[in-house]
Amino acid sequence: MALLLLLIISAPDAVYLEHSITLDCSSPDSGYFETTREIIVPLTAAGVKRYGKISASFRNTWESLEVTASISHWRSGRGDDRGILREDPHSSLLPGGRLESSLRQVLIEFPGIEIGDTLKVEIRRNIRYLPMGDFYSYTFYAASRDSIQHGVFRVLWPSSREIHIQSEGVFESQRYTLYDGTECMIWRSGPRNPVPYLPFSPDPASISSFVTVSSHSPEELSMGLYTVLDRDCMVDCSSLADSIISVAGNQPEDLCGWISGEIEYLSGNWGSDPGYSPRNPVETLEEMSGVCRDRAVLLLWLLRSAGHMPTAILTSVSGNLGSYPGSRSFDHMLVTLKDSTGETVFFDPTNNYAPLGYTYTLRGWGYLPLTPSGSPLEYFPDDSAGDTLSIVIEGSLCKDSSIITGRISVSFAGAAEELFRSMLSGVEPSGRDLLIERLFGLLPGTELLLEGDPSSISTPLRVEGIGRWECGMLQAGGSIYLIIPGLETLDVVSSRAAAYILPCFREEIYIETPYTAHLRILLTDLPPGHPELPEPYETDSYRISVTIADDSLFMEEYLSLQPAVPDSNQLRDIRQGLLARLSASSRTVMFQR
Repeated sequence: MALLLLLIISAPDAVYLEHSITLDCSSPDSGYFETTREIIVPLTAAGVKRYGKISASFRNTWESLEVTASISHWRSGRGDDRGILREDPHSSLLPGGRLESSLRQVLIEFPGIEIGDTLKVEIRRNIRYLPMGDFYSYTFYAASRDSIQHGVFRVLWPSSREIHIQSEGVFESQRYTLYDGTECMIWRSGPRNPVPYLPFSPDPASISSFVTVSSHSPEELSMGLYTVLDRDCMVDCSSLADSIISVAGNQPEDLCGWISGEIEYLSGNWGSDPGYSPRNPVETLEEMSGVCRDRAVLLLWLLRSAGHMPTAILTSVSGNLGSYPGSRSFDHMLVTLKDSTGETVFFDPTNNYAPLGYTYTLRGWGYLPLTPSGSPLEYFPDDSAGDTLSIVIEGSLCKDSSIITGRISVSFAGAAEELFRSMLSGVEPSGRDLLIERLFGLLPGTELLLEGDPSSISTPLRVEGIGRWECGMLQAGGSIYLIIPGLETLDVVSSRAAAYILPCFREEIYIETPYTAHLRILLTDLPPGHPELPEPYETDSYRISVTIADDSLFMEEYLSLQPAVPDSNQLRDIRQGLLARLSASSRTVMFQR
């Protein structure tokens, strides 16, 4: 059965008979041309659903698309059909009511698609210019979530212009010069198995062979973008800056908090490249709204006005930056400062939940500081030692109802704090008690107090109050068996993670929220009789022990879901700990009369 399950999980939903990309950069005055050609055969119903509609996104302010699509039906007599094309605002904008009208999509629909049909798609993208400067970069990935029979990456580049190339993985490559001096480079990849696309799986791009070509080094990109940012956004309006500083304060934390609270996260179609080219601070303050880059530039401007020496940094929250990023590679901007010890401190005026100043999902990922002389890529600290969830319960056992009633105290730090802040901020205050009940296994009828504002990292976050929990109790042969509730029911987040981590058909796991959960329970009013305690259990990732002293029972349980990307030995130990966590034997105390 395990082998059958493995085969089912590994089977692709489609096969790419051809996956080719051609970059024609030979005529800089005409911009860049990216031509994608795909020949796809769906193999399952899921493949039919996924490829029945394909979306190609673009920014109509700096690029245009030409799309052709057709479908060849395998059933005799059905012949070929053209794909149905429709241009719309991008679907990602509609749910949030966002207004960046320059972000568009061409939706490709294939009429009457069935398993085994052949889909042909060609997308020719003409990039007329790039946001904030002519810094071009493109990455070709040799693998995807479906099988690829034949992959080709072709680049045409003028020999008079420098090109940077990074290649990782197995490719057949060749390079030659055309009659007009254009360099032609080709990389070919053979059949590629599908990359698993499941919850808690690594990003397929992070484990695929790839080739990146770029027009500039990171240092050149850093210096070039700094020049544009300094020229276009650092306006001279000291009186306006001083008026804000007089209200918010001159400390970085105060100014970052003021922007988070006062500047609404909303973007209109402002500027030539909304979201990519930030507006200057005066424009943002006139609207009192903006996206991440607008907010970060405003913070940069205020910090400079307050006498600090900040640095703007660019990164990507959708995937780790490659070694040679370009203008389009970044989707997030933050600000950094050096503290008195020379350490880098991060500030993100769009994230009210991250105690480190950047979201924990960026740990170990690259970012580019924008500096006058240019800087290389740097990397966010990758330390998860402070990621903790602590649950303390002190209560008494009602032997008639098998209910524990007592005081609960919950505290958070690091990734756990950011996660729970975001969850609690996502519901109305009137519904937070119910959410806490669900998250920590409480029975209805609790009296809880949430200390601190979940949406502001300036106040510590804690949960305090009186709660009730169900406790297992069984009487047999004159003995009473008491089953103490554990992390299995008192930490819903780690229970959800366990559901994805425990199946052993995957040996590469990405733990979305790495943290250590620590549970301590103190119980009084125990059942009568002589107690027989369970044996303590301990691995590197899990331990549990039960002791009794002075007519009080003390249970301590510890679970570590770290690191974010465990190696095979670490994953084996985490799975062993999660299995032990499911067992009630280490939480069962027998009271023998």
